[in-house]
Amino acid sequence: MAIILAAAGVAAAPTDAASATEANPPREMRLMTYNVHHCAGADKRIDIPRVAEVIKREHPDFVGLNEIDRCARRSHKVDQPEELGRLTGLHATFAQAIPLQGGGYGNVVLSREKPLSVLRVPLPGREPRVLLLCEFADCWFGTSHFSLQETNRLQTVEIIRGVVSEKAEAKPVFVTGDWNCRPDSAPIAALRGYMAILSDEKCRTFHGFKEHAPGSECCIDYIAVDRGASARVKVKETHVISDTLTSDHNPVVVTLELGKEAKR
Repeated sequence: MAIILAAAGVAAAPTDAASATEANPPREMRLMTYNVHHCAGADKRIDIPRVAEVIKREHPDFVGLNEIDRCARRSHKVDQPEELGRLTGLHATFAQAIPLQGGGYGNVVLSREKPLSVLRVPLPGREPRVLLLCEFADCWFGTSHFSLQETNRLQTVEIIRGVVSEKAEAKPVFVTGDWNCRPDSAPIAALRGYMAILSDEKCRTFHGFKEHAPGSECCIDYIAVDRGASARVKVKETHVISDTLTSDHNPVVVTLELGKEAKR
């Protein structure tokens, strides 16, 4: 499935807060971010079913995928977003960052719900990047793959700030992805000004197909929510899946409860 572009004997009356909680119970959500390296593993095989199995085992509601090919020659002209959607049983929304070998290359959002609307925002870089943001009933969910150049990453953070600030007025905004930044970097410091990172920043998310490569013990993949909604988010569990075969990045998963605003 692809989408392109008490008195005794008297019952106590519930408090307003209790009534609001009962009327608006929190929603449990499972989010994932995964740079899939155009589904090419350490064995050089392009194996879409293998990637799909990694995703399916986690039973996510929303997935942000980076480095996806769509009908490019290097990946045998297969529509990877459509195939991943079919294999996982999720809706697949693709946003092209660049044309590639007769097809395209970019980001994908997989979701249990069909998006209500889709936003594609071009981002700077020697290799242009893109923010893909999808609207759903309870939230916005998106993904982006940041540039390798720090100047471009800082520009990207400011562009995303504008988008998030606008969309967060109506619904929580979750942004995920391979941001090519360590937790102590300047772009992440700037991003913390308007987003709260929910995923574990101490775990290695990039390994480069090496078990213990010097310099590879780093976190560069994240799941975050706009700061305005962070008080409504309770992280129940977060983990990074150690997998040096399927992609050069490890998948990152966050399970959370999103509390709804009380009706006025």
